[in-house]
Amino acid sequence: MARLMHLILLLSGQCSPKCLLVFVGTKQGADQYVITPQTLSWTAAREYCRTKCTDLASLRNDADQQMVQKVASGLEVWVGLFRDPWEWSDQTDASFRYWKADQPVWTGDSQNCVALLKQQSGRWGDRACTETHPFLCDCSE
Repeated sequence: MARLMHLILLLSGQCSPKCLLVFVGTKQGADQYVITPQTLSWTAAREYCRTKCTDLASLRNDADQQMVQKVASGLEVWVGLFRDPWEWSDQTDASFRYWKADQPVWTGDSQNCVALLKQQSGRWGDRACTETHPFLCDCSE
């Protein structure tokens, strides 16, 4: 039923022309992941996702990471992780980690948001939240 509802929402035009449906399936219920090629700052991307879907994507385990890495298809995209301390934008714990190998320990700079890095095979890298990138929304029910 939830998959049908997501399909109806998609076909009804509630997904803007600037977004691409990249995954419809199940993961603890029906989820819909939408990658938006429009480039926004992390904060603007989070607000966009919260308005159109539920939030930026939260990656809970290796299976989520691998699926999202395939979906990103080499793009450097925002996901919902930020430093406050590290937590997902939906305010859940971020115990799963997939940092690039040479990711430095935080030195107090302004790189407080996380993107999947195209040059690092989808590993995570911290970035200044003001940078602009495409982003991945989680449009789950």
